[in-house]
Amino acid sequence: MNVVNGNRPVLPALLAFGVGAALLVAVASPAAQPSSFLGDLLRREMRFSAADLRALDAGSAVIQSLETPVRQELAHFGVVYVDVPTERFVERFRDIERFERGPGILQIGRFGTPPRLEDLASMTLPAKDVSTLAKCRPGDCDVKLSAAAMTRFRNQVNWSSPNAARQANDIAREMILELVRAYQRDGNAALGHYDDGSEPLSVAEEFRALLAGGKHRPVPVPGLMAYLDEYPHGRPAGTEDFFYWSVVDFGLKPTIRVNHVIIHPLAASPSGVASVIAIKQLYASHYFHTTLELRFLVDDEGRAGRHGFYLLSITRSRNDGMTGIKGLFLRPIISRRSRDAVRGYLELVKRQVERPAAAIGSR
Repeated sequence: MNVVNGNRPVLPALLAFGVGAALLVAVASPAAQPSSFLGDLLRREMRFSAADLRALDAGSAVIQSLETPVRQELAHFGVVYVDVPTERFVERFRDIERFERGPGILQIGRFGTPPRLEDLASMTLPAKDVSTLAKCRPGDCDVKLSAAAMTRFRNQVNWSSPNAARQANDIAREMILELVRAYQRDGNAALGHYDDGSEPLSVAEEFRALLAGGKHRPVPVPGLMAYLDEYPHGRPAGTEDFFYWSVVDFGLKPTIRVNHVIIHPLAASPSGVASVIAIKQLYASHYFHTTLELRFLVDDEGRAGRHGFYLLSITRSRNDGMTGIKGLFLRPIISRRSRDAVRGYLELVKRQVERPAAAIGSR
C-alpha cells in the first residue's frame, strides 16, 4: 500500500509524531548527571541550556527542534534518563505489542517469521477510510495509496454489498502482507508510489532523501545507515530485525502504520552508546510520506551505583500540508506541537519502562 497529498491536514502528524516506536521513557534520579561525552553533545552540538540540563536532571524529557533541508520535513532531538539497564529496555521493546499498547494505540500486531496473513487478523480499516476507498482515484484520494491499490479496491470490492467493509478489510490485509514480503525480498524498491496527491511520490526516494539529510547523530553508525538504505543486504553482525503494524489515533484521523525495526548493538566505546534502535516506516495511511526514528541507548557512567541509561531520540519525518502559502502558517504550529508530542512520548515511555513488568500488562 502507498501514501501522499500536500493538501492534507498535518495536525495528526504532529500529535502522532514518533508513534511507530511509542513508549520509550523513564524517571531520572535527582543526582543524574550526563557523562562527559553526552554533556558535550548536549551543550555544544544541541545547544542545551543550563535550564535544559536541570530539567533533564530532574527527570524530564528535553527536546530540541533541528533544522531540516526541506519544508515538508520535521526533525526533533530528545533525551530522557531511564532508570533501568539497557538490556531490560531492549527486552521489553522486543515485545512490541505489549510495550506499545496503551492510549492512542487502537490496534497493534507483530509479524512473524515469515510474515503470514494471520499476523494481520485483528487489523481493521477505520470506518471513514472504508467509505473513502470506493471513490478513490489517482490524484484524489483521502487515503495514501498507489494507483494500482486504488484500482484493486474499486474492482475487487462489491461496494453495493452489505459485506463491502469485510471485503475491503480482507484486501487491505492482503496488500499489507504483500508489501512486507516484497520489502523483505527487494528492499526499498518494493515501497512503490503514493498517488493520492497531485503528483506521484516515490516512497523510496523520499526515504533516501530523509536518510541523506540527517546529520545529527550522537555517534557514527555507518553500518546501520547503509543497512537502512540497502536492506535486505549488508546486515551488520549482531543486528536483529522485526516488523509490526499498528493503528494509531493521536490526531484527526486514525492512521495505519507499518514499521521495520532494527536493533543494532554496539561494542563498548568511550561514548557509552550500547545499542541503537531504528524504526523505519514502510507505510502510513495518512499524513506521513516517510519517517525514521533513531533511539540511542547511552549507558550512564557518570556516577557509581547507578544502573540506568540516557535515551536519545532523533525523529525525522516528511509530512503533508507543509508547503505552499498554507504551509507558511501551518509549519511553525505543526513543529511546536510535534515537539511537544515527542516530549510527552518520551516521558510516557520513561514511566512505562520503569514500571514493573507485571504492571505494564495490567494497563
